[in-house]
Amino acid sequence: MNEGWSLQRLRAVMYAVAMMVGFLAPLQPASYTGPRTLWVWLGVWQSTMGISSTTGIVLVTWLAVALTALGTGLRLLAAARRSSRLQALGSLAIGLALCILMPPFGALAAAPILIAYEVTVVAMATSPTSRSSASASSVPLLSILLQEVGSLGITLAFAALSWQYNARILEKALLIACGIGLMARAAAPAPSAPRPTDQTSA
Repeated sequence: MNEGWSLQRLRAVMYAVAMMVGFLAPLQPASYTGPRTLWVWLGVWQSTMGISSTTGIVLVTWLAVALTALGTGLRLLAAARRSSRLQALGSLAIGLALCILMPPFGALAAAPILIAYEVTVVAMATSPTSRSSASASSVPLLSILLQEVGSLGITLAFAALSWQYNARILEKALLIACGIGLMARAAAPAPSAPRPTDQTSA
């Protein structure tokens, strides 16, 4: 089985688990009466540093938009270069942006899951014992775009809708983006197996 394809499936499982834990927030105390989302919680928390909660929420919004844009850029570059390390960093950036929509205690549980998984992927990709493979041909642009429709949709949703400061609307838009992304990824041609690098040359 193609190693990259297996990594994609495992990532999908890990992110599904993290999202369920994050949004359901099973560890959140029943007595908690604070902000419903990490988005608002971080904005209010910044008021302890002399920043108004309104300004704090705006700053968190900018951070989320920047993270999704950075993550999508890294994933597009990763698809072009077939780099699992860049893909891990891009996925992590998007995953952390999604955490702002979770309840605070849910985000506290989900973020470490995402970080631990992607850090492990990066460590494995940079391990001296692992040998990277190089593709002899470039990946078609259409294939790259189809693979990343989901992340592009997430970025557009954050950029266009987060300024309404309505978590429910943004959550619905993100679900639609993810659904379209899954269909587009299924329609994308499977990447050909890369040729192994020549290890005999000095």
